[in-house]
Formats: sequence, C-alpha cells, structure tokens
Amino acid sequence: MQDIKLDNLELFYDVVDESNNLLYEIFHKPYFELIEMTVENILAGDVITDLENKEDEEKLLAIYDKLEGVDFSVEDVRKAMQSIILRGFKEMRIPNGNTTPDTMGIFMVYLITKMYKDKKIKICDPLCGTGNLLYTISNHLVIDSELYACDNDLWMTKLTKMMADLLNSPTEIFLQDSLTLNLSDLDCVVFDMPHSEYKDNKYFPYEAILHYKSYLKDNGIMLGLVENDFFDYDKDQKFKKELLEDMSIVGISELPDNMFSNSKPKIVITLIKKHINNKCFMVKLPSFTDVKEFNEALVEIEMWFENNKFLKEEEK
Repeated sequence: MQDIKLDNLELFYDVVDESNNLLYEIFHKPYFELIEMTVENILAGDVITDLENKEDEEKLLAIYDKLEGVDFSVEDVRKAMQSIILRGFKEMRIPNGNTTPDTMGIFMVYLITKMYKDKKIKICDPLCGTGNLLYTISNHLVIDSELYACDNDLWMTKLTKMMADLLNSPTEIFLQDSLTLNLSDLDCVVFDMPHSEYKDNKYFPYEAILHYKSYLKDNGIMLGLVENDFFDYDKDQKFKKELLEDMSIVGISELPDNMFSNSKPKIVITLIKKHINNKCFMVKLPSFTDVKEFNEALVEIEMWFENNKFLKEEEK
C-alpha cells in the first residue's frame, strides 16, 4: 500500500517516466525508443526487453507492479501518454512537437454529436501525428467508432499504435503520404492541419480536403483545424468551387489567439457532404477557461442547429 494515494493519471505518468529513465541508464537510446520499450513491457505485463542484468529486470518489475490492481480510465492513460510524448519531443529537440489540445478534440466531439445520432461511425485522421486528436475524440464519443489513422512519419505512426494498444482501441494505421491513402465510406474525417506554404500553385490543405471529400459518404462530415488565413490562398476561387460541388460549409469557429503562442491562429472548419441552402454559423470562441462566455458561444451554435435541421436520419 502506498502512503499517499496518487491520482491515476499521475501514477501512470510516473510509472512510464521511471521506466524510461531506468531504460535510458541501461541503453542510452533516444526517448521515443525508450517509450516503445516501456509500452511493450506494460502491455506484456512483464519485462520483455532484452536485459543482461537480472537486477535491472527486478527494478523494472517493481516499477510496473505499481500499476497492478489500479483501474485506469482511457483518459488517464491518454493524458499521461500525451505528457510523456510531449516530453519526448523536448528531450529529442524535435521542432513543432505539439499535439492537438484536448479542448479541440472535445469541441469536435460536440460538433459530431450534433450531426450524428445513435450509430456507429467510421472516423479517419489522415494527419494523425501522435494520435492525440483521434483518441480524444474516440474516448469522449458516446457512439461507437471505427478508427483509421495515417501519417508519413514512422515514429508518429508508432506512437499512435502505442496509444491504440494502451487504450485497447483497435485502429487501422497507415504509414504513407496522406494524399495516397484511399478509404471508402467514411462518416467523418478529422485533422489538425500543419503549417503549409503555397508552392507551385499548390496548397496542401486544399489538396488534402479535396482528396478526402471523395471518400466521405453522403452526409459525411469533415472537421479540421486550419490556419485562419486558410481561404486567402484561393485567389481564383477554384478550391471553393470544387469543394462546393458536393459539400457545404456548416460552420467556421474562430479560436482564441492565446491558444497559439508559437504558431498562427487557427479556425475549426466544419463541412458536410450534402448541399444545404442555409448560411453557415460563424462564431469567435473565447478562452475555453471562460466558462460563461464559452457557453454563450455554444448557445449560438445550438440555435443554428435548432434552426437548420439539415441532417435528418432516413427511415427505411
């Protein structure tokens, strides 16, 4: 028995951190490799790392024993691992090692539940990074979800796979260029678009959105974090014209500037594969910590959905 009862999130973080530190003393490997070894051991419920010293094995077992009998929620594990991964970015001096804020995933869950009721949905994050956005969404959705993820970086897909295994959340993960991934009958595409430059008359966010809209079902939705100058690159309106051939803009949510101290401010764009005649909602979200003002912004969105019953379930 521990004298002080640790919060479960803190306990899981501490166990992973202790294991990583000990494995570093033994192997002196990069931080992500240490995380991989630790996760493999935790999942196995044993030390499967190849060690020469029996004493080191016993030390690791003593660390993992702290997890015995503790009922960790999926959010305990996800949040603890998110913090560990962020530390990994710092330790390895990897630039732009930010994961999507939890509040963004929760806000997207809110929007998804406004448009889907009581059904299983097929969700893809084609720019998954560490998987934090996808698993924030899946952990908070009250409806079942079938998950797909893609990234062109080996370690990002490895970290996503580790998270999937720890959360016991089956996910089909692809290591490839997101513009070459072909999936059919998607209900929902979510993404946090990285900073992109307009080059050779091409803008990656436009290419990605147009690519994935073709794999959405009718009435399928797309929720994306994009930089707030997203529409400025569409000088000839070619992107907008092609987008609106079979999709509509449901809403644009401007995010508070203080969320993006090291990057451009962003907006959340909500799209649906359906023609709707209604004007989209446009809201400027205040700080997520200002409960009163944030709730007032949500009321605007609620009223829009009340007044625009554009997504109706078909009864057979």
